Amino acid sequence: MNSDIERAFLQLVEANRNLIYKVCLMFTEDDDNLADRYQDIVMNLWISYPKFRNESKPSTWIYRIAFNTCVSEVRRQQAKPTTMPLTCELDELTGDDNGYAEQIHELYRLINSLSKIDRAIILLWLDDKSYDEIAEVIGMSKSNIGVRLMRIKEKLRKMSNN
Repeated sequence: MNSDIERAFLQLVEANRNLIYKVCLMFTEDDDNLADRYQDIVMNLWISYPKFRNESKPSTWIYRIAFNTCVSEVRRQQAKPTTMPLTCELDELTGDDNGYAEQIHELYRLINSLSKIDRAIILLWLDDKSYDEIAEVIGMSKSNIGVRLMRIKEKLRKMSNN
């Protein structure tokens, strides 16, 4: 591949770095695995990049590759179901010291208690992805995503009131 393609790919990855990390965090519990998972995703993005035809948003395409990479790795490891922490330096993301970061931490704590698929759905929704985009990433119908989101939101509401 030529250097223009490599440069465009690197810019795309850099522009979506936080998105890739967010997907990694859904499936990873420690920094070593996080770095490995991130690297696996970037490698799979690079392999798939020549086939990307801009039929969807680049962020949707990246979510799909990242999600499938992580799910495939979990299946390979045949991991027993566990709750994996979803943590990151939220203060850096919010830039807010007025209690907003604390609310975000609580939200992510509650999201962390959801199943992996529900976590993925709600995080995509929180990233302002459309039902169509979420359905494409997760591999469910748009109507199923709508029903699942309604149930997830209700579950989070009940959990936050306890």
